[in-house]
Amino acid sequence: MDDADFDVAVRAELTSLDGIRTYLADNPGRRAAPESDLAEDEDRLPHIWATTIAQRALLHACECIEAASALMVNWSWSFAQFALLRAAYESAGSTVWLLIPEESDLRLARLLAQHNDSWKYSAKAYTGTPLDDSGEHRERQQWTTDIAAEINIDLANGRSGGYENLIASIDDLPNEPGSLLTAWRVCSGVSHAKTWAMLTVTSEIESGDLYEHGRVSGRVPNLELFLAHLRVARRTVQHAWVYYQIRTTPRPHSITLKLEFGPADNGDHICNGDNDAGQVKRAETSA
Repeated sequence: MDDADFDVAVRAELTSLDGIRTYLADNPGRRAAPESDLAEDEDRLPHIWATTIAQRALLHACECIEAASALMVNWSWSFAQFALLRAAYESAGSTVWLLIPEESDLRLARLLAQHNDSWKYSAKAYTGTPLDDSGEHRERQQWTTDIAAEINIDLANGRSGGYENLIASIDDLPNEPGSLLTAWRVCSGVSHAKTWAMLTVTSEIESGDLYEHGRVSGRVPNLELFLAHLRVARRTVQHAWVYYQIRTTPRPHSITLKLEFGPADNGDHICNGDNDAGQVKRAETSA
């Protein structure tokens, strides 16, 4: 793949997310429509809106995808873009995980568990600083426990077991070339500067022996592999977006999730049904 073809392919992926990003940016802080699944959740737990959590996570994922693409198109970085794709996988993937359950109790358990985990991590960050939180972290975590008991939610049911388990549970193409879990593992390895991962995402252009068992290798980003990982990120955002529409549209509705494949793609999540919030459209991409 030459640079021109790569640039066209990357821009096609970004264009396919324009409608999602525009809708979310134009509707900040939006609550779920009455009679929708998330409206039921928000009635039971008015303190935290899953709708807003999902909006923020999806916008974060879209921004990370755009930034990763900019780094590749400008051709100045080898690894940072894969760390950004990992962030996109985690933000969009956690949104799928949050919205995929049919049962309100399970959605609320996951929402509260996410909230509690967030404050636990925040507490760890404060521990290493001279800042005084005036007991806020302890109070927030206790509030989560108290509110869960009040609305009869078992927090244990909402624990993901960490990002790897979360990603594995929502991987829509397990053991396939376009597997979300595989892409996440590679990008996670790059994020931690693991040699195997950095070799995976780059191609050798020249090398030479330094001494016995020692070798210097010149490497550049692997365009095809980045594009494959970018498509996984785009597909995961679409996956989350479809569930966002399913959960925020008044019932009854006929919105369903469908995974379609193009000739040079690894899957698009699209909506079928009567949704008005902006369908996910297929983006034709070239190899």
